[in-house]
Amino acid sequence: MDEDRLKQLEELQKRIGYTFRNPQLLETSLTHKSYINENPRSDAADNERMEFLGDAVLGLCISDLLMKKHVDLDEGDLSQIRALLVKEKPLADMATMLGLGEYLLLGRGEENSGGRQKESLLANAFEALIAAVYLDSTYSRARTFIRRLMTPMIEDKALPAQCEDFKTLLQELCHKKYKSPPVYTLLSESGPDHDKTFEVEVSAGDFIRRTGRGKSKKEAQKQAAQKAWEYLQHENDS
Repeated sequence: MDEDRLKQLEELQKRIGYTFRNPQLLETSLTHKSYINENPRSDAADNERMEFLGDAVLGLCISDLLMKKHVDLDEGDLSQIRALLVKEKPLADMATMLGLGEYLLLGRGEENSGGRQKESLLANAFEALIAAVYLDSTYSRARTFIRRLMTPMIEDKALPAQCEDFKTLLQELCHKKYKSPPVYTLLSESGPDHDKTFEVEVSAGDFIRRTGRGKSKKEAQKQAAQKAWEYLQHENDS
């Protein structure tokens, strides 16, 4: 590792509030496979294995923190909240907050296609970073690292409400209000087969129409249902 790269990693360690005993672990957590493919070295490795480990460490830590935060919630609710916290977007947002994209080692193709801003790469790098902290120290230190970064998300009072099944809630409200179920229509799907985005419209009654977008039809339907349900709830309250 050259001197300029070491200085970069020192900057990053100040940002994340953790100093590595073994900086090579940090370097590996930031190394995308495209870089290794273009720069093969016997002593270098990409971050995919660390991402695998980081995902497990993150899940355990979040479960632990949620158990202590929400003593009144059952296993199902806790599982849903955990799923919200460890999805790609919040993890990518966390990586963006830490500036991880600036420090990624990418191949030319990934660099030119905007890899430093890709949510998938950023989320993977954040999970790999967690693994790096864990391997460099202990589970306790990794848990402290995660708690410091993710406490604002864990303590978000809106989280339990986000776990509601809005499709069921909307269906019940529509039967009560209109005597008919909501209707979902697929408006569009875009992107390559491995990374599609779906747009769905839900119609409730004769006039209420809301759209949702997601990486699956189910996710898009849920978002559309939530928007329609929240609008109808507001209408009922006014």
